[in-house]
Amino acid sequence: MKIIRFCPVYYPHFKHGGSVVADYELDKALVAEGHSVTVFTCKESISDKKEEIISSKHKIFYFSCIGSILHGISFVPLFHLLKMLFKKKNIDIIWFGGVWNLFTILGPIICRIFFVNYIITPHGMLIPQLINKKSKYLKKFIIQLFLRKNLNKAFKVHFTVRSELDEAIQVLKTKLNPIIFPLTFDLSKFDINQDMTQILKINNKVELSFIGNIKKKKRIDLIFNALKILPEETKKKLKFNIIGTDPEKVFDYQRYNKENIGVEICYFGPLFNSQLINAYHTTDIFVLCSESENFGISVVEAAYSCCALLISREVGVSEYFLPNSAVISKLDSKEISKKITFLVDNPKIIMNYKIAAKKVARQFDFTSLSKNYFYDLLK
Repeated sequence: MKIIRFCPVYYPHFKHGGSVVADYELDKALVAEGHSVTVFTCKESISDKKEEIISSKHKIFYFSCIGSILHGISFVPLFHLLKMLFKKKNIDIIWFGGVWNLFTILGPIICRIFFVNYIITPHGMLIPQLINKKSKYLKKFIIQLFLRKNLNKAFKVHFTVRSELDEAIQVLKTKLNPIIFPLTFDLSKFDINQDMTQILKINNKVELSFIGNIKKKKRIDLIFNALKILPEETKKKLKFNIIGTDPEKVFDYQRYNKENIGVEICYFGPLFNSQLINAYHTTDIFVLCSESENFGISVVEAAYSCCALLISREVGVSEYFLPNSAVISKLDSKEISKKITFLVDNPKIIMNYKIAAKKVARQFDFTSLSKNYFYDLLK
């Protein structure tokens, strides 16, 4: 199968979030199963490299854009699409990533003119809460003029969880032809080379870690409020690690130090490669109580690294974790505090959750995506 992907940001610009990782990892999985993927995307500076050949079946072409790279305002890739379709090149699927970019706004119109099948992956951007948060009226205008029909006429619309589909229908108010399958990743880098008994061993202080971009929607404030009201004995047993970039300037390290929460707090900033992997492997409890999370790639990485999970139901991937493989909490500081206390005071239970989380996480490894499974979804 020959696939052409259009997305505003792609490899190696993983700093722009989970959707970039998701597109790249899915393409790697498709190529591993024998499919061909050619990517047209934007780059903040193309003076150094205009194309990247990952393999003979995985090629990336970069183009300059106007304004923010996230909006993908670049007409040249769309001209390339027109050229390919005019020449009637053998293309099975055109795949668009995201919704608030020029490719997904105009690309599907071109596809319909030439009767070419296309897929759209919204990446959790069609959620009422996000629509109303910023540029509300512009987004509603774009939905009315372009996106509603683009998604309604799409060959398939790819969602990672059922709740994302339900919210998209609520926003678009139209019928869709959905496929629901989770994101897949190459998780081999998180494989544990050490003896499992060492990984499952609880640290002298239980290590509670938040790993990911620190944004308001992640509700890290709830974690701090929960830590404040922990029993004093529990506080002594706990260390809280914060790892990630802070683009919205949410975390004030000096302020939280002055408040004297009573729990040891360490802010590491962003970590990459072996340092990030080590951070996961030394974490006992991974926490993410976000108020809105389309999927939650960091949850999968943590689970695969044998971390016990404390997550909110609003994290999309929580749908895949049964109650005995993750601790699910409401967005309430008191409840989060009780859950932390329960885990910290019961090391054996932490170990059980670590083992259970790892078992669930195996299904997200890209090796679980078979060619036949993909073909069945696209029937």
